[in-house]
Amino acid sequence: MGAAGRRALRAGLALGALALVLQGLRGWLASKRYEFTPAEIAQLARHHAGLDHELAFSKIIVELRKKHPGHILPDEDLQWVFVNAGGWMGSMCLLHASLTEYVLLFGTAVDTGGHSGRYWADISDTVISGTFRQWKEGTTRSEIYYPGDTIVHQAGEATSVQWSAGTWMVEYGRGFIPSTLAFALADTLFSTQDFVTLFYTLRVYAKGLLLEANAFFSTWGC
Repeated sequence: MGAAGRRALRAGLALGALALVLQGLRGWLASKRYEFTPAEIAQLARHHAGLDHELAFSKIIVELRKKHPGHILPDEDLQWVFVNAGGWMGSMCLLHASLTEYVLLFGTAVDTGGHSGRYWADISDTVISGTFRQWKEGTTRSEIYYPGDTIVHQAGEATSVQWSAGTWMVEYGRGFIPSTLAFALADTLFSTQDFVTLFYTLRVYAKGLLLEANAFFSTWGC
């Protein structure tokens, strides 16, 4: 076998291994038990939609801690962190994070918009205040969402997104969450070069993972 044949064989083996990994990951995501449901988060957010967003967020955090003790970050770890991605800029406050789920508060104090990103995760957002506009791929019209509305972004989808100033929402993501970080951090790495924000983002995600690891091992009596 020549050099070209060996390279082709290695490439074929690598692609086969990748396909097996992806298939295994898909099976794991489909069969595992999740801590939250999209309907639960959307219903909770809708219950407080229309309130002042800071008041709504404080009530939502309290209720989530009651329903999911040990799975919501403590107050000392809650931090509003800028997010630059797809040309837009917002701010997030992470409440829960694992390898397969996250719950966060998100919004913007200024008008902003851009590309949604295309993820290996299903993401839903319920509007607390303001307005959110979405233009779906393959269509020629956009839709506007108001307080109490829930927007669902399925895995693999891409849209144009726009937030009006003062739009705040509750977001739930389910899928292979580390795969979303490439989009979430790309503008920070290659455009703004705001490495302080990069540090804050990775630090709070690490805290979320550690909290979930502690909850997992506590169920085993460790």
